[in-house]
Amino acid sequence: MTTIGRPVRPTQARTPAPRTDQRVLLTLEQVLAELGGPAGPLPRSTWHDWQRKGRGPKVIRLPNGQVRVARDDLNGWLDGLTSDPAAS
Repeated sequence: MTTIGRPVRPTQARTPAPRTDQRVLLTLEQVLAELGGPAGPLPRSTWHDWQRKGRGPKVIRLPNGQVRVARDDLNGWLDGLTSDPAAS
């Protein structure tokens, strides 16, 4: 294809650059799998018990009732549980 003697390049699909300000949100299933062990994910009953007692990570409740956990909040919560055995 040419226009006035010059070739026209086909437009290339551009992939948008990843946003650095976007939160990484995890589904409850992803969080339970991460907190679980080799035997399987953390039981939902344990998760709900932690939430009821205020011991779990912060959650985001979407308008449709689904729960998400921000990656930063989960990491911060896990960091708060970390202890140094030498300091005990």
